[in-house]
Amino acid sequence: MNPTILLVLVDIASSGREEWKSFLQNQKYEVYTAEDGASALRCCLQLQPDLVFLHDGLPDVGCFELCSRLKEDPLNQLTPVVLVKASPDMGDARRGREVGAADCWGTPASLWDALSRIQTLLRLKNYIDEQAKSVVLSLARSIEAKNPLRNGHSERLAGYAERLGESLGLREEDLRELQIASWLHDIGKVAVPDSILLKPGPLNAEETEIVRQHPVIGEKICAPLKSLRRILPVIRHHHERMDGSGYPDGLRGEKIPLRAQILQIADIYDALVTERPYRGALSSEEALQILRREVMNGWLNASLVSKFSKICHTSDSFLIRGKSMLASYYA
Repeated sequence: MNPTILLVLVDIASSGREEWKSFLQNQKYEVYTAEDGASALRCCLQLQPDLVFLHDGLPDVGCFELCSRLKEDPLNQLTPVVLVKASPDMGDARRGREVGAADCWGTPASLWDALSRIQTLLRLKNYIDEQAKSVVLSLARSIEAKNPLRNGHSERLAGYAERLGESLGLREEDLRELQIASWLHDIGKVAVPDSILLKPGPLNAEETEIVRQHPVIGEKICAPLKSLRRILPVIRHHHERMDGSGYPDGLRGEKIPLRAQILQIADIYDALVTERPYRGALSSEEALQILRREVMNGWLNASLVSKFSKICHTSDSFLIRGKSMLASYYA
């Protein structure tokens, strides 16, 4: 996927804007333009660009204020914003840093000069994104390691989900993202106190409500990383139910993302076939019977549970083939 650049170039003549856009498109960038602050905010929300240029002289808002407003959105916190002024001074550079800008440029001497600086900014963004992603994955591992009985849960879950996804003909890219979602689906539990997370018995109503916040918190943790944007709906919606009785949004039926439904079935199955403080591990067939009952209750997708049951009956075990993507972050 080519990087996306948003140009907010108001004080440049129309021909100049088109020259910038055409030049960057020829360098294999996706380029969009906006002519005021309101449209720039809309574009950032819709496009989630990799780089934003804000020229001074917007008709409705100053570039410093607009940069500050862009950075208030968690989706844009890691997006580099470059302020472009005709003759910036040291004060402009300082104000730019204060509002979260990556840099404050004067008008570049040439488009080729601008390209070199753009490439540097995008390489830096990619590096930061990958480092942050590694930290998020480490955080997910630490949550699982707190509970010895859950150790290996995410790896097993990734294997189950991958096999079910393959049976549905998901693309390789979707399967890789489903695997990452399996590792990160419970990362929001970092905000759940250990006294609740490790409680050996049933939770009371207040504790249950706290735990039910974890999909939303997990989505917020992962939202700033563009490499994780496509799995945000999986993280947020893996506890929804087909009849709308799930959480956090009460989605119904096909409004629940397919990959979230896949992950949910795999998650329930693994919970059932592994030991818990209050019960022993169930057999595979006992776990599948519970999944079928949940279909009868209107909670799970009947077709997906049927496919998952067939996979279980034709496989001695769910072996994760080859080296996992998660392991590659710690090799």
